[in-house]
Amino acid sequence: MAMRTASPWWASLAFAIGLVFLFVGERAFAHADSIASIATWLGLAVVLAVTGLRTWTMLGSKGARRKVELALLACQAGALLALFVYLLSTKTGLGWLGVDDFNGKSGQKAHTILTVAWVLIMMIALVPLFMVELSLGLANRGAIDRSSGAGDDAAVEYVRVRELAQSGLTIALAAALLMATCNVAGERNIRRDVSYFKTSSPGESTVNIVKNSGQPVRALLFFPDVNEVGNEVKGYFEALAAQSGNLTVEEHDFQTEPTLASKYHVVKDGTVVLVRGTAADDDKPEPKPGEAKPTAPKAQTWEIDTKLDVARRGKNGLRTMDREINQRLLKLVRERRTLYVTVGHGELNDPDSVDPSLKGTMPVRKTTVFKSRIGQLNYEAKDLGLVQLSQDVPDDATIVIMLAPTQPLKDAELAALDRYVAKGGRLLVALDPRGAATLGPLESRLGVTFDPTPLTDDKMFYPSSRSKADHRWVITTQFSAHASTTSLSRAAANQGLLLIDAGTLRDHPFGDGAAPKRTYVIRSSPSSWLDTTSNFEFDSGEKRDRYNLAAAIEGPSPGNGPDGKPKDGFRAFVVSDGDLFVDLQIAQGGMVFVEMVSGPLLDDAIKWLGGEESFAGDVTSEDDQPIQHTQSQDANWFYLTLVGAPLLVLIGGLVGTRRRYRAPRGRAAREVTP
Repeated sequence: MAMRTASPWWASLAFAIGLVFLFVGERAFAHADSIASIATWLGLAVVLAVTGLRTWTMLGSKGARRKVELALLACQAGALLALFVYLLSTKTGLGWLGVDDFNGKSGQKAHTILTVAWVLIMMIALVPLFMVELSLGLANRGAIDRSSGAGDDAAVEYVRVRELAQSGLTIALAAALLMATCNVAGERNIRRDVSYFKTSSPGESTVNIVKNSGQPVRALLFFPDVNEVGNEVKGYFEALAAQSGNLTVEEHDFQTEPTLASKYHVVKDGTVVLVRGTAADDDKPEPKPGEAKPTAPKAQTWEIDTKLDVARRGKNGLRTMDREINQRLLKLVRERRTLYVTVGHGELNDPDSVDPSLKGTMPVRKTTVFKSRIGQLNYEAKDLGLVQLSQDVPDDATIVIMLAPTQPLKDAELAALDRYVAKGGRLLVALDPRGAATLGPLESRLGVTFDPTPLTDDKMFYPSSRSKADHRWVITTQFSAHASTTSLSRAAANQGLLLIDAGTLRDHPFGDGAAPKRTYVIRSSPSSWLDTTSNFEFDSGEKRDRYNLAAAIEGPSPGNGPDGKPKDGFRAFVVSDGDLFVDLQIAQGGMVFVEMVSGPLLDDAIKWLGGEESFAGDVTSEDDQPIQHTQSQDANWFYLTLVGAPLLVLIGGLVGTRRRYRAPRGRAAREVTP
């Protein structure tokens, strides 16, 4: 009788092993039919056998022991119910419920609901089961085996078992609530990432490129089924699809879809393929021998590490994903264009051509960021030297750039540039007070002339060397609403645009014919002046004013093209500071940041010149950004920390002391009052 009053200690262990066999058969080896069948049937047999043993033990127990055995049996019955619900979630089970289309919307929804249900039921059953088993242990079971049925109540400690079972049920229900919440959150797909190292979101420029691409764009994501990086990437593209309305997001597995992976040369997880075209192109059969091979959809590939910590820290990672996708979309939506940059006149991009007599007086300025951005904007940069430019600008030139030459161009070169602009060319000119170059005949064509008198400001400036020379490191926040400065006006609205030894632009009379449209898109702050005395100080005779620093000029149509339609007029972008396009190294927190001084100015200016202003806008990046303060901002922070913080401590101390002083006096007054 004593042996029938307690189930053996290994019963719950055997029950767990049976569940493991079921998991192995249904999940781990689902692809191997023979192994899956053996494991599934063996696990089911063990689970049912242990449940039968538990039922027999419960019927033979008495008193408190019987209540415990009944609780254990209820837990195992709950696990069996979970297995039955799991069976209903399979294709066969859904057929019993009348859901024939397993892959359809209704089938997938029913499958999701039943999957969540059986997991929750299984958790609610197993957690209390093992909590009770841990409370019983081996000692209590031994006591029961050596006693008679009358000693059950004393040996089992039923109250403790019941409390632990309730605690286990509470834990299971809490976990079940979390699972249900996660499932609902996944279905609602509302992303709120407030962490510092967050994934970049789709920027305005990226959204505009997809929206104006002319054809549908597909994003093929090749990631494992369960992967944090894949979830971040998917969230980015789903947001891009929602904002652009012209993007389709597809999830694929390169191992199970070898044909598709081979077509786009995908060899590993963590690959994103951007395709311009429809999914029907993937289903087209291969051409037979002798048949013309169809043109494959244009595609661009981006790869990222599937480990979250690496993907967050990496240079080509989640924080800069919008910039990487933006570059590839530009290559996807149009062919690579040609951009010519003049050389041979001591330009910033050609420092070897600087006159030897000037090299000792000219600072070393690099343009590595400028050159890399030209390529990222899907332009092929070519040099335009004296021999070629003297004859004419090449016909394949989309844009010509003259980047702060120190020596003046020849008359033949300036005349060639003037002819190029007159025919509707696109020109970017950066001039610099250190150089001797001028616009020549382009002044009448563009309506601007360059004044090399250095711009100076003693209020809005960047404290570089902590000397009066810093007054030439002028900061401005004055921007006009124009497509060439869209991103700059947003990025520099608070921080400002830095100008180093800049000159200014002034109006010049236009030549004959229709006058172009001239817009000054960047101006200095009202506190700036032209330092005619070169002493870095504001003197009598000098004038504080908002001086012109950059101009965007649009010319009239030069006539009709071969198709009989009017040709587009020229576009020119002229700036009075070549240093806007040089590298700027900023040391901060033990790190060195290398950026272009003008930030996003080059991107929007090139897009506007190339007639792609619809692609302009911000490109989002979550990289660490250097902090720059003007002299006045530094002074404010200095006084705030030196005076403001101690003042707050003093005020807090006085308030606290006053309260402690008034409280005893108030109590004393109440005690004295009759």
